[in-house]
Parts: sequence; C-alpha cells; structure tokens
Amino acid sequence: MTHGPTSEAERPADTARPAWRDVYILGGMRGLSFAGDIMAETAILLYLTKHGAIAYAVTALLLAGVVPPALLAPVTGAIADRFDSRLLIVTVAAVQALVCAVMVLWPHPILLIAMSVLLSAGLSFTHPVFAGLPKPMVGAANVPRASSISQTYAMTGMVAAPAVAGVLTASYGVRISLVIDGLSFVLVIVGGLLIRTRLHPARDAAAAGAGSTGEQQGTAPAYRIRSDRFLWSVLALAGTVIAFVSTNNVLLVFYVLRSFHATGTTFGIISSCWMVGLIAGGITVRKLSQVRQEVVLIGTLVCLALGVLCTGLAPTVWWIAPFYVLGGIGNGAMATELHVVLNLRIPDSHRGRGFAALGAVSNVAPALGYVLGATALTIMAPRIGFILAGSIALAAIIVLFRNVIRPADETATVAVTA
Repeated sequence: MTHGPTSEAERPADTARPAWRDVYILGGMRGLSFAGDIMAETAILLYLTKHGAIAYAVTALLLAGVVPPALLAPVTGAIADRFDSRLLIVTVAAVQALVCAVMVLWPHPILLIAMSVLLSAGLSFTHPVFAGLPKPMVGAANVPRASSISQTYAMTGMVAAPAVAGVLTASYGVRISLVIDGLSFVLVIVGGLLIRTRLHPARDAAAAGAGSTGEQQGTAPAYRIRSDRFLWSVLALAGTVIAFVSTNNVLLVFYVLRSFHATGTTFGIISSCWMVGLIAGGITVRKLSQVRQEVVLIGTLVCLALGVLCTGLAPTVWWIAPFYVLGGIGNGAMATELHVVLNLRIPDSHRGRGFAALGAVSNVAPALGYVLGATALTIMAPRIGFILAGSIALAAIIVLFRNVIRPADETATVAVTA
C-alpha cells in the first residue's frame, strides 16, 4: 500500500503493507534528536563546570533532564493517544528549536538550566509518539524488526554525541553544540512531515471519540492502563533493575581509578565498552523475533544484572571490559524489547499513555540509581557497591519474573478485567 491522502490514518496491521521507508525516517529522526540533546547536555555540563558551578547546579541540570518526563507522563500520554502525531512532532520540535535559539543567544548558567527543563518537557511529548509509530507502520508481525531499527539509530546517536560535544565545546565553546541541537530539531520537523504513517489524524478525532464511547457502552470492558497488571509488573521490574544497575555510572570512575589505580584512558576505554554493547543489544533483539517477548525481556534484565555483579568480581581492571559489554548488550536489548512488548501488548487507543509511563520509569529509575551510587560510596568500597547492586537486581528478577512470564491470553484477560 502506498500511503496516499486517504491512507495516512492508522490501519489494522493485517490490511497494510509495511512502510519501511517511514521506519528508517523515524529511526533517523530519533537518532538526530537523541544526539542533539545529549550534545547540548554535555556542552552545558562542561560549560557549568568550567565556570565554577557548584554541585547543586550540576545536579539541577541532571534533574532537568529526568523530572519533566516523570511529572508530565499522565498528560503527555493522553495527548499522544488523542492528537495527530504529525502535528505533535512538528509543533514540539519547532518549540524546541526556538528554545535552543534562546540558549545560543543568552548562554547564562541559570537560563541554560531553565531551558533544559523545556527541552526535556518537549521530549516527554514526542517520546510516546515515536515509540507508538512502529506498529501502524509495519504491522504487529514486524514490530521487533522495526523497533530494533528505531532503537539502534537512537542509541547510535547517544554513543557518538558526548565525544563530539566534548571536542566542539573545547574548541568553540558551548554555543556550537546548542546550534547543532537546534538544527537537529529542524531536521525532526522535516522528518515529521515526510513520514506518511500518522496516528490519530485530526480529521478522525471526532470518529475516534465516538469509537471510544461505543467501546465503553459495549459488552467488553474497556482497557485501562491502571488495571493492566502485566504492564505495571513489567515497569516495576525494569525500573527496579535499572535503578540498581544505574549505580555503575557513579561507581565506575572510583572503581577504576582508585580501586585498581588505573589511568583515565583505561576508564574511557572501559566506559566505551558499555556503549558498544548498547548498539549490539539493540540489533540482537531483531534476531530473536521467534522467542516469546516476555522471555527475551527477562533475559535482557539478567544480562544487565550479571554485567554489574561480575564487574564487582573482576580480578583485574581489564576484566571489567567484557562484563561491561555484557551489561551494555542487556541495556540495549532491554530498551528495544520494552518498546516491542508495549507495542504488541497495549491497545492502539492507549499506546501513548503506556509509553509515557515507560518514559517516566526510564527517567526516574536512573536518577534514583545516581543517588544510590553516591550513597554507597560513602559507606562501602566501589567493588562492594557493584556486587550489592547486581545481587539486588538479580533478586528483583527472581521475585517479580512470575508476573511477567505468563501466557499471552492470560495477560490479555487480566488487562481488561482487573
């Protein structure tokens, strides 16, 4: 099917031919958006540090990136489920480009932090839309491949951005990275206009509302995010594992430099191993499309937990490298698999709200992990911190996995009748 003027609305997966062109455009948009934002955040962090910012300022910048998606999740999810996806993408990206222009013109530390809040808020609106598009683009059978492509592009942008921002900021100052971030949003606008697949086109808003009313009046109970025990079990398990695994962001530098007395170069190489695994994990999910999605998800979380646990057991500093690759594979595969699971499990009418909830967990859990990591350093050696974090993550998987591993028909029944 060619997506013409009459075919841009979301259609049932079995009536549409896969629109792989749209998938690659979406992946490129996500990669550019992630790269631009991380470049901006890295440049601002370096700028604040260079100008003598205190720890509270740095903490405020980090919180600016994670708090808005968590607080806005109920609103952004509902909006993603109601409004035209093209309108949302183009409008939000345009506002974000203007925010970047303000930051370029007036790069004052307080203003940069305040504007970072707005950029993060914008991402909380577009994330549920980006995450919900693969299924209508290619159909349920092709969701694993489409999500893998989208996530791999996004993670590639994440890997490259910090190093590029560091070089550019050192040579040209903070403005150049902010300009690039602004240009990335302009390209997102172009991509949003080029994607033919659309969620909830404006002309179908009234019909969608009528359909929702009819669903309420029908014999089958309506789906409710709050009643979906499977969804909340997945988010609770993933959030718990992510929180404890994220302590490695704080612990690693002290572990490498102080416990092993290694160099900064060694630290950089080991850190990059996680990023290499991140991309490999996103690609790996595509090869496991015949395995039950819940089983793959549990496997990715186990890889994450084992990567951190084994890092704490490393006999020498270079043993950390393969364990970090393992953790990165789990990280990348988990991020992709969560998108696959939510796309396949959540009804189209509530997919935006489901991904908004995922976005909230994905931002709050790492922030909690940073606090846990900093606290651990005050009472124990980094090695013990890694071992403890990995062990608790594994224990959480053992305790909660039964709520995730269940027959598909049982999950669907619980989702609509609880």
